[in-house]
Amino acid sequence: MCSCCYPLHLCCLLSFQVREEIDKYGIKIYQFPDCDSDEDDEIKQQDKGLKESLPFAVIGGNTVLEVRGQRVRGRLYPWGIVEVENPSHCDFGKLRNMLIRTHMHDLKDTTNDCHYENYRAQCIQNMT
Repeated sequence: MCSCCYPLHLCCLLSFQVREEIDKYGIKIYQFPDCDSDEDDEIKQQDKGLKESLPFAVIGGNTVLEVRGQRVRGRLYPWGIVEVENPSHCDFGKLRNMLIRTHMHDLKDTTNDCHYENYRAQCIQNMT
């Protein structure tokens, strides 16, 4: 689903189709919390961009390749190279920023308040 593989309009179409299937089959995905009303416009735009990027198109690569005189992490295909850090190739940078910089606290809270509490309740129920 990256622009290096498909023209931009096909990327948008694929992303739309994936979102439709997520809704159709009731697949639960992370729901970004809404920004506070007092957040500055830059934060609001960044948050809006992340929400609009769902689902993230991510490719992994553990190979360091030489591209235009620079060493980059990516994958080599018969038709070319996909760079992990290149935003026109994949959404890895957006996903990393979301996980580590902008939404880590919310993810930790969700893990503790929802997932851990559900696990703990199930363990207690199994003990009785």
